[in-house]
Amino acid sequence: MTKTRKEIAIVGLIILLIIAMIGVSYAVFRFMGAGTKLNTITTGYITMSYEETDNTISLNGALPTTDNTGVRRLNDGEYFDFTVTTNIKGNSYIYYEISAKAQEGNTMDSNYIKLYLSRVNEDGTETSVTDGVSVSSSSVIGTVPTYKEEVMANNNTDRPAGEMSLLTGTISTQGEVTTKYRLRMYVSEDYNPQGDGGGKTFNVKVNVYGKNESMTGPVLKTYNDEPARTDGVNMPQTDFHADEYKKNITSIVTKGDTLIPEGVIESWDMSVADDGSVIAYVEDDGTGSGTYKLTIGGNGKIIANPDMSFYFYNFNKLTNIDLSYLDTSIVTNMGKLFWACSSLPTIDLSGFDTSNVTNMYGMFSGCSGLTELDLSSFDTSKVTNIYMIFSQCSSLTELDLSSFDTSNVTTMSYMFFLCSSLTELDLSYLDTSNVIDMSYMFSRCSSLTELDLSTFDTSNVTDMTHMFFDCSGLTELDLSSFDTSNVTDMPYMFAGNQYSETPYMSLTKIIFGENFNTSNVTDMTSMFSHCSNLTELDLSSFDTSSVTTMASMFSETTKLTTVMVDRNKWSINSSTNTSGMFRNSGVSDVTYA
Repeated sequence: MTKTRKEIAIVGLIILLIIAMIGVSYAVFRFMGAGTKLNTITTGYITMSYEETDNTISLNGALPTTDNTGVRRLNDGEYFDFTVTTNIKGNSYIYYEISAKAQEGNTMDSNYIKLYLSRVNEDGTETSVTDGVSVSSSSVIGTVPTYKEEVMANNNTDRPAGEMSLLTGTISTQGEVTTKYRLRMYVSEDYNPQGDGGGKTFNVKVNVYGKNESMTGPVLKTYNDEPARTDGVNMPQTDFHADEYKKNITSIVTKGDTLIPEGVIESWDMSVADDGSVIAYVEDDGTGSGTYKLTIGGNGKIIANPDMSFYFYNFNKLTNIDLSYLDTSIVTNMGKLFWACSSLPTIDLSGFDTSNVTNMYGMFSGCSGLTELDLSSFDTSKVTNIYMIFSQCSSLTELDLSSFDTSNVTTMSYMFFLCSSLTELDLSYLDTSNVIDMSYMFSRCSSLTELDLSTFDTSNVTDMTHMFFDCSGLTELDLSSFDTSNVTDMPYMFAGNQYSETPYMSLTKIIFGENFNTSNVTDMTSMFSHCSNLTELDLSSFDTSSVTTMASMFSETTKLTTVMVDRNKWSINSSTNTSGMFRNSGVSDVTYA
């Protein structure tokens, strides 16, 4: 689409929008502002709006809070609401990013400051947009992140280094679209305020960055910002994503023209520009079972939208997919792209250009029918999130990760969760130096018999919850290279699955090095539970001074004869939960070195 020179200049502006400053301490939660006037800032095609307030609210007598409480706070002053409004005209899209920047003078340790961002839907309900976090009516699934600044700048949005990224995305919906966000910030329950003198504070400035880019050619629509999708999962009911088609499509093919043959059941214009440059239609697949074949066509090719998240989500009868005419060169978000395509035996990804992708969250999760996956063409150098990427790919027996550059990845939580047929895994290609979350990473990989973790850099990891849970085929784990000085959570880290037919682990040896520092760990619940083949444990590097629960820590370790600890590091506070700590174990207490 032709633009005037003035329009192009506006489109090219870098958008740095300072929304507000919010502060938190374990004594108060406050917004830094005066009055209650509405503030609006408009730059290019984006408008940010927020209302200042001077409310000050007590956080339950200066006490830190749990995630289950923190993400739900709704008293005045306990959350910060703001809106993002875009008004896109022409064939263009906006890369945007919401971030937080710690201010000078903070006295609270940032490792204990948690930030949770949600989208507020029209009916007042909230949907988490914090990566890896899902909030149900009763609990929080995943890890609410602590404040951590990005090492690298984001050139797609022009967000500089040194800020914490809260949300990245793209939007291409034509016309005016307004999204309401809600940010909460609170002190982690892991923080112990005793002896710190009180009055600790932590302030952040919330920034929003954006860059408008032009799109030319046959660009596919996105569904990430459609009004009909209010909870991050539901798809519009206006095209082949409608349930009547999605759940009965067995084949998807692409082609290089927009011709619609006679006799199709239904067809749609799938172009961003609504000009017919991308079309889709369904027809009977010829099996006689009431199922369909979907064809997507474009003029010469189909340019995939920058946001392809959820695009083929839950096409659970799909057995064949041919995306050879799909150009993915401008895609930044492939989150949950093939999520729950449980009948697909393979996906040809040889034509995928992933050089601009930053998000692969759950990309293949739930593809339980996949027996092979060739990722040799993947460029993951910009990817920051691979949370759940292969989760529940339970038919994969091997996975070649030699093409993976994970130097910018911050979360590997649930990465191989329930890959129960994997027999081997070469992890030497993974750069884990910036990873902060490894919870459930190998959980329930029951066919793995060995894991070489000698190349893992775990110095920034904070969560190892369920990391090797139910890896019932492993006989030995060498963790001598692990640096766990920042880890706070280790519950069920090596535990067996008491609810499975084979609840006991095969581990006969776990080697902990001198850098396996547990001084910040608060939760060791069931850490070695059901490790029935362990005969001894050398835990001399374990510092348990911060641990609040050791419940069932060594339960069902029936062959265990010795647990060696360092007298100067092993301490159990009177308030520490030790219920069932040695239940049905071969030992009843630890042995001091």
